[in-house]
Amino acid sequence: MRRCVWTSLTIALCFVSASVRGQEPTHQAKPADTSTATSVAPAELEVLTLQQAIAIALTNNRQVKIFDQNVLISNDEILAARTQRYPHFSVDVTGSGLLTPVTIKFPKGAFGFDGANPLPSGPTTVTTDPKFSALSMVQAYQPLTQLWSAHLNLGLLDVGKKLSQEQLRQQKQQITDSVKESYYQLLQSESALDATNENVKALQEVDRTTSEYVKEKAALPYQSAGVKVQLAQAQLQQVALQDTIQTQKENLNNLMGRDLATDFALSPVPETLPEEGSIELARQNALNGRSEIRQARFKVDQATYSKRLQKAQYIPEVGIRYLFFSPFTVEGLPRYFNSLGVQLKWDIYDWGYKKHLMDEKQRQIDQSQLSLTETSSQVVLDVSNRFRKLREARASLNVAQLAQEAEKEKLDVVIEQYKQKTTLLSNLQTEQANMAQAAAQYQQALANFWTARADFEKAMGTD
Repeated sequence: MRRCVWTSLTIALCFVSASVRGQEPTHQAKPADTSTATSVAPAELEVLTLQQAIAIALTNNRQVKIFDQNVLISNDEILAARTQRYPHFSVDVTGSGLLTPVTIKFPKGAFGFDGANPLPSGPTTVTTDPKFSALSMVQAYQPLTQLWSAHLNLGLLDVGKKLSQEQLRQQKQQITDSVKESYYQLLQSESALDATNENVKALQEVDRTTSEYVKEKAALPYQSAGVKVQLAQAQLQQVALQDTIQTQKENLNNLMGRDLATDFALSPVPETLPEEGSIELARQNALNGRSEIRQARFKVDQATYSKRLQKAQYIPEVGIRYLFFSPFTVEGLPRYFNSLGVQLKWDIYDWGYKKHLMDEKQRQIDQSQLSLTETSSQVVLDVSNRFRKLREARASLNVAQLAQEAEKEKLDVVIEQYKQKTTLLSNLQTEQANMAQAAAQYQQALANFWTARADFEKAMGTD
């Protein structure tokens, strides 16, 4: 009886060991090949690469479309501002009727004298009868000195458009980062599900073998019950991982702006990034790619244009004005007046108003430059920290894989010793627990690696 029990347990442990050996690839291929579920996916299932997921998200995401409208609005503002360089035309027609007569009294000699005769020769009263009257005035004005202000305003609006474009780019980067994070989480979840599936298959075989031994009275019922509990726990973990994967796929579909029920399989991603080999390269790429720095630079340009535009207020307003005036219903006056001339407007003294505004604009420039410097420093600190975290995560993954491989080899030795009856069952159970712990640590290290990689790519502002 005892010999039969030992024999059945040895066979079961061999199945478990074989399943563990079958699910562990090498460390070098693991980060790139975590989505092994794609190899058993149905042929008709869509294989979604990371770049395809990003492209779909950037095309369909509603937040991206909202920021794209801001760019179009900025472009419309520029087109509207360009019209201010051209002549301005205005037509003013006024029609009215007097409700009561208008009476004007002129005293004798109000208009001077014609020789010795006063004009008028005596007190005169002029009364206007209530009737409809109309006036028309047409003006055309071509600004001259204001063209410089219009040019500076166009420059300011153009910087505003670039800022809107950069905000759109930042939103795209955020969507890209979210897609990458979701994609990497899916890769990790599918890797864990693959290991769980293998474990379930092995436990099912152990459960079947143990049940047969119980029927043959080569094993005790409590031993079979213990195996069934382990199988049920593994199946529960299998269901939980399947639900997690389904939720993660729905979240990724939502980021891509498509039907949440769309199913797909994942494709492997490159194992390493070029920036992982040089922290200086990573910093330089971050300084060139991070949207926060580019926006801070545009804000410095905005502040500079605002100061130049304020300084242009010192220039007198000079322009060419054409005027056509016609009181065409008023009797006794000319039918129309035509005039063409130069108009000058200049605020000679403003009690220091323009100077105080200039000082304000200069302080805004200083503030923007300080903000740019601080933003650059924070970006360098962030990318340096993420670079080191990724390096540590990769090293931890390597350590966890080596530890797992060592535990596998040790378990093989203990199993062989158990077959030869040179070790106790308790020793074998202890080594099984060590193997399970090493496998769990490897999965955790792999999850930390994908998280660190996503954070590092986000810190560099990768498009």
